[in-house]
Parts: sequence; C-alpha cells; structure tokens
Amino acid sequence: MNEFISLREKRTEGIKEHLTYENLIESVEGPAWYVELKAFSEKSSLPNDLVLKKYGKNLIDVVESTSNIRRSCYSSGLFMCLLLDELLPDWKESFFEAKTTLFELIKILDIPPRKQAIEEVQISPETEAAVNFAVESRKKELDEFEAQIGTHLFIEGEIIAVSFDPMNIIPLEGRLLHKNYIKVRINNQEYLIQQPSLAYCAVGLKNINKLLIVLQDKPLETGDSLFITGIGEIKGQYEIQKDTINLVVN
Repeated sequence: MNEFISLREKRTEGIKEHLTYENLIESVEGPAWYVELKAFSEKSSLPNDLVLKKYGKNLIDVVESTSNIRRSCYSSGLFMCLLLDELLPDWKESFFEAKTTLFELIKILDIPPRKQAIEEVQISPETEAAVNFAVESRKKELDEFEAQIGTHLFIEGEIIAVSFDPMNIIPLEGRLLHKNYIKVRINNQEYLIQQPSLAYCAVGLKNINKLLIVLQDKPLETGDSLFITGIGEIKGQYEIQKDTINLVVN
C-alpha cells in the first residue's frame, strides 16, 4: 500500500492536470464496475479468484491499459473499491454522499508513510514498448482518417466543442479524432457532426483551431457560405482546390 501510494504521488509530477481526469473516471466508473462484479460473482459459478482475474484482465495487460487510459481507469477504480472493502468496510456509506475520490479515501487510511521517498522510477523496456505501441496505434488511426477518399473540408477559426463522446476520442499531439460525433459552435450557431472528424486543439478539448471533416457529397456553394449535407449551412470565406476545401469562419 505504501509503495502504491508513493508511486502514484510520484507519477503526479509527470501527468499534472491529467491526474484529475483519471481520479474522477476511477471514482465514477470504478464503483459502477464494482457493482457489476458483485452481481456477476453472485450469479456465477466461478470461484472468487477467477472472477477477479476476469475483471482484472484489462488492468494487468500493459498494452491494453496503456492504449486506452479511460478504460484502464475502470479497472483501477474497481480494485480500489475492493481494497477499501478489505481495509475500510463501511466506505460506501460515506463515499456516495461526499465529494471525494477513491484514491483520496485510500490515502486517508491509517498507513504509516514510507521511510524513504521514491526519488527515481525506472522505466522498464516493457513499458517503453507498450507506450510506443499505443502511440503508433493512434498515429495509424489518424493517418487512415486523413487518407480517406472524399472531399476534405477544413474549417478554420473560432470553433467551440459543445459536446462529444469522450469514450470515442483518439488524442495525439494536439489532434483529437472524434470517432463518433461532435457538436460544435461556429458563428454563434451549433452544428451536430454525426461522423468522424479531426479537431486541432492548442489547449484542452473545447477550443478548436481547425476541424477536418471528410465529405462524401460536395457542399453547395452559396457565395458567402457552404451548405453541407447532414450538417447545415456554415458562413465564411472559402477556397476550393480539387478535393480540398478551406473554410475560414469568424
């Protein structure tokens, strides 16, 4: 437990604000999966150790847990719930009424601090290989999206992401591939894009500098706007070069 807490605190130095995201996902989805495990265990004929193995598979698979951080948070949250069952049996009574995370509950357990702080964490070749695999997999998905046949519409300017599916986003180097849908605000009007799109973001997820959509049907030109099938009319200045359209909005 000491080592778990110390390594996680040390990791905070590297991931900074992303820690909040992970802690919250663990604390929302972990208990949900915990309930599922309990229900499955009650109805299943499998012994407890095999049930734990089934639900822990994604967490201990280095490639899987590195490739999909959100999904790995389900597992880590689940196992923190199981750990709290052992060390703080009544944790559920207070947890669901308090604004705290599972890891914060773990940290307030009566566990003596480590005698020596963790100064350096050695990165194993296995970990480096898993990270490289995850990065290359994401790069491949983005490259395949950009290589699609169709009319490539680039929308540039002030674009705000209003809503999207966080479960189906592939992030890489300032780009976010929204695989399902995204709703954006352009020129004070909202547009629902119900197809994959690639957002270029300087900071965060909401402020988009450029958005790429691959269209199967060419948009209708109206002089000062484009009418896009399934999306609507977007006003702005545009330039068309073969199968590429650059639309600049205010």
